[in-house]
Amino acid sequence: MARRIRRDLSNKNIRKIIHQKQKESRKQAETQRKSYPGFFVIFKPILYFVIAVFFVFIVYQISTSLNFSEFFSKPDTVTIGQQEDKPSAIKKTDTDRQEKNTQPTVHPIKQKTQVEVLNGCGTSGIAKSVTEFLRRSEIDVVYLGNYKNFNVAKSQVIDRTGNLENARKIARLLGINEKQIKSEIDKSKQLKASILLGKDYKTLRPFIKD
Repeated sequence: MARRIRRDLSNKNIRKIIHQKQKESRKQAETQRKSYPGFFVIFKPILYFVIAVFFVFIVYQISTSLNFSEFFSKPDTVTIGQQEDKPSAIKKTDTDRQEKNTQPTVHPIKQKTQVEVLNGCGTSGIAKSVTEFLRRSEIDVVYLGNYKNFNVAKSQVIDRTGNLENARKIARLLGINEKQIKSEIDKSKQLKASILLGKDYKTLRPFIKD
């Protein structure tokens, strides 16, 4: 323990010195007390501002991490057993239907039967008359002319591809007996059939007057 020194206060000078020191110490204490409140008065608003900014920063970080907008938003009503992606599936189906509806319908082009008409009896103009008749019936006549000779007695249909059905169709159209259908395959001609007009041409449909 610190040892206390007893002062002799009977001396006036000593008392005066002591009172002077006590007065100075009191002034110094009062000065210190006044300086501290001044410091807090100046820095208190700054401290509050820093605390407020820190608080706002913390709240912002929490809100962005938890995504309160989704938390407080109204959830979509989903029936039990119903998938949530059903509306998107419906939209996709509607889009597919619209795309299908906008696509043009492609129809295959019907290929005409290509034939040649040959005059085998020598009568002028009969090949042209048969050609016009066949074209009105949607038969594509790609060539008309004379046969190598004019000694053909009965009109004939000569198959060039091996498909007798085309030859039968032309024979029925012209009124030629199916017995006069022949098959002489020649793919180099690029024809379905050759029509050979004989001396019996007047019995054919293009020359029968109604």
